[in-house]
Order: sequence, then C-alpha cells, then structure tokens
Amino acid sequence: MDQRGCREPAAVNAVQRGTIRRGYLDAEVDGESIQLHFRSCGDEDRPLLLLLHQTPSCSAMYVRLMPLLARDFFVLAVDTPGFGSSDPLPGVVSIAGFAKAIYTAVSGQFDRPALVFGHHTGAAIAVQLAYDQPAFVRALALSGPTLLSDEQKAALPKAAATIPADADGNHWLLMWQRLRGKDPEAELALSLRETLSAFACGDYYEASYRAVVEQDVAGQMAVIHCPALVFAGGQDVLRSAVSPSVRLLSEGRAATLPQDAGTYVCDRQPAAVADLLRPFFLDVAKAG
Repeated sequence: MDQRGCREPAAVNAVQRGTIRRGYLDAEVDGESIQLHFRSCGDEDRPLLLLLHQTPSCSAMYVRLMPLLARDFFVLAVDTPGFGSSDPLPGVVSIAGFAKAIYTAVSGQFDRPALVFGHHTGAAIAVQLAYDQPAFVRALALSGPTLLSDEQKAALPKAAATIPADADGNHWLLMWQRLRGKDPEAELALSLRETLSAFACGDYYEASYRAVVEQDVAGQMAVIHCPALVFAGGQDVLRSAVSPSVRLLSEGRAATLPQDAGTYVCDRQPAAVADLLRPFFLDVAKAG
C-alpha cells in the first residue's frame, strides 16, 4: 500500500523489471522529521540511479522512462519536498534545502553512491547534490540545465506566480492555460496532471523557481569533477544553457535530444532520453 502509516518496503529485490513500486523515505532536516515519497523500478542490487523532477511536477513524470532503464539500474524517482506526496521543508525553501533532504533520505536508506539525473529544477538540485556531496554523486546528467541569463532570472518567478482561488473558478482556467502553454501538443492527461500538481504544491511552485534563481549554479558547476552529460530538447527554453554548462563542468560533455523535444520530453519521448542516459551511466558504473 502507498499510504502514510502503512508503507511498502523501501526496496524489494527481484521484482518484475518494469514494475514501479511506491513508498516513503524518512529524512531529518533542521531537527525535524519529514517523509519523501518515491517511485522505484528494477532490482536493488543494480547501480542506483536517482531521478529528480521539474517544477511543478513530481516523480510521476518519470513513469514512462523508469522501466526503460530498469534492466541496468535500480531506478529511484523522488518527489522533491513540498511536491507530489512529499512533506515540505521545515524552513526556508532553497535548492540547498531540497538537496539536503533528498540526500539524507536516499543515503539513509541506500548506503551507496548514486548516478543522478535531473530535469530543469531537478537539474538544479542535481548540481547542488554533486557540489555538497561529491562522494555520493558518481555522475550527473542534466536535461535543461539552470544556468540562467539575467533575463531568465527576472522572468522565471513571475512565470510561476501563485494564482489565488476565486469563487467562479477562474483560477483553474488560468493555471490550465499556463501549463498547457508549455506544450500545446501534449496529451491532455499530461497537462491535467501538471495543472493539478501546480495547485497541490501551492506556494512551492513560485518558491522553487525563486530558489533556482538564487542558486549559484555557475560557481557550483565550476568545482564539480564527476562525469557530466548535458542536453536539452530543441524546443526546451533552457537549451541555450547547454554549451556554457559543458564549458564550466570539468568533465562535461553535450548530447542531443530531438529537435521537437521540449519541457515534457521525459513523458513524451522517454526512449530518446533513455538512449542518452543508459550508455553514459553504464560506462560510469563499469568504471567502478
């Protein structure tokens, strides 16, 4: 079962390869206990691959990608604090706070290093993890890295401004238009999921974008020395950050996603993402 107080085991060996299991990990942040919801797929004895999602989504954005990687990895997708079914942070919202909570929860349950993939806000958290916990992060893959221009930094929080509820329900239409506008060609169920996620996380939508803006991602990238693969779809608003990110990362290299891929590439073109991640992370895992 996937209910608080009646949780599934954190990991089960020899599960059917494509089966996605769900549960909770415990973490202590600033002296307070919180729980982080996760989805997992694959055998636990394989290399640990941690997936970090974009805002305002949750680990549900990886349900199509995870089975494609489960043959080679134990795939763990965690809901960022305050998103999905994870508890919020006890204090100020920051990328460092997100990373600390995720590290505490994951390392507390799985006592080994991880391969880490992050998309958009998840990429920001992945960089923070590698900066704060270099012994934990074996390699990074960043989709839509958050090395933002000044113009993007000014615009990002405004794009996630809280839409207050009103009695006529106009907030539903406004949020639908915002999320649908990210990819008008996406299936309606995907846009609906993201719209519901945006309302469910409340003020964390805007707060997480402000946290991305405040992170010194350039300074962190400059001192990260693990292997790093960086890419973005041709329609991704963060595609311009790929080359500068690669130049900052001492072991960075670029890869290519389809030209028509955008912010929902992990949902809409999971095979293309898996084809980049699998050989990169397998090479790292085989190197020891």
